Order: sequence, then C-alpha cells, then structure tokens
Amino acid sequence: MKKREEKNGEEKRMAFLELAGYVLFMVWCTYVVSLIDTGGLLLGALAYFFQLAVTVFWVVKADKQRIWDIGLKQPVFWDIPKGLLLGCCMFAAQQIPLLLMGMDYSAFAMAPDRGFMIGMSLYCFLCVGVVEELMFRGFILHKTQALCKSRVVCVGMNGLLFYAVHLFPLRFVFGEFYSIAVNTALLCLYFYKSKNKSLVPLMIAHGFYDVLTSVALPVFVFYAGG
Repeated sequence: MKKREEKNGEEKRMAFLELAGYVLFMVWCTYVVSLIDTGGLLLGALAYFFQLAVTVFWVVKADKQRIWDIGLKQPVFWDIPKGLLLGCCMFAAQQIPLLLMGMDYSAFAMAPDRGFMIGMSLYCFLCVGVVEELMFRGFILHKTQALCKSRVVCVGMNGLLFYAVHLFPLRFVFGEFYSIAVNTALLCLYFYKSKNKSLVPLMIAHGFYDVLTSVALPVFVFYAGG
C-alpha cells in the first residue's frame, strides 16, 4: 500500500511538472508571436503547427504514449454532424445572452471578401480547431485528470489554462470570460459524455464556432446594417 501511494504521488508530481512546463512554453510561444506581428494568418498558422508538433512530440517521445491515447481517434462520418451541432450550441450559448442584453453589433460588421473568408475558414478549422482541441481537451485535460479526479475542477483548470496560454492576445473583459467559460464547459462535457472519447467532433465544433463568430456573423451584420 505504501509503495502504491508513493508511486501515485510521484506520478502526480510528474504530471504537475509536465503540465506547468507545457503551459509555460506555450505562453512563451504566444508572447513571441504577439511581439512579431499583431495579425496575419500565415504567421498564426505557423505558430499553431509549431505548437502541434511540440504537443505530438511531447506525447509520443516524452510520455511514450500513442497520440490516440489523448483522444485523436480515427474520424468517422457522424463526427461531422455532431461537431457542427455542438458548434451551433456554442454559438447560441454565446450570442443569445448578448442579444437579450441588446448588444450593438454594428462595430463587428465586415464587408465580404471571398479570399479572406476562405482563408479564415480554413484557418479556423485546420489551425485553431485541430490544434487547440489537441492541446486543451487532449494533452492538458489528461494531465489535469492525472492530478485531480474531480471533473468540475478539471474543467475549471482547463478554462483557466486556456487564458494562461492566450494571455497576451486576449482582453480581460466580461464577454471573453463568459465565452471561454461556456465553450470550455460545453466541449469538456461533450468529451466526458462521449463513448469513444474522440477529439474529432470537438475539433469540428471549435472550428465551426470560430467560423460563425469571425466570418459568418460579421458578414451578416454588414448586410443587415446595409
């Protein structure tokens, strides 16, 4: 019994050190990118794929795990409608309270630009959706579960660590706190409730949600205001 407790304690210490090191490294990456450029999809894509490479290397080489052990399972057809529906739920959960509060959307209006819309949509799905879900609901969530068995605490830590990794580009306003809290809760809840614990529907949901908020909504507001 004593040896088992010592082993569990050592595993928790290692999980904490790995989690802390991973988060600090990702915060540094975000900070460096924020110094180089304040926009630009190419730089953002390169930064995301660098983080993806580091995450995969960490899981496979450092932890000696398979990448599907943290949720990157083989996609199946039903992942698509499930992900799109979850993305719609995330969008509705964010926008309905804002509509009820009478928010003025005119500042978000964006004239349609086909090239930008296609590029941003691909960026949302292939960079933000894929990489952030592998990082947060994949690597980080599994490490926090090794530290604490309470799912509520793990979900709360997931949201806080999202803020930590994105510390520099984010603004500390209520809307962002609310959106991150709701989206983190919905994504984690789906992951916990799913049978095969696949990240693929979450990647689709995350990417689709970002397309709705950063492409579809601004264009809609532009036409509605015209």
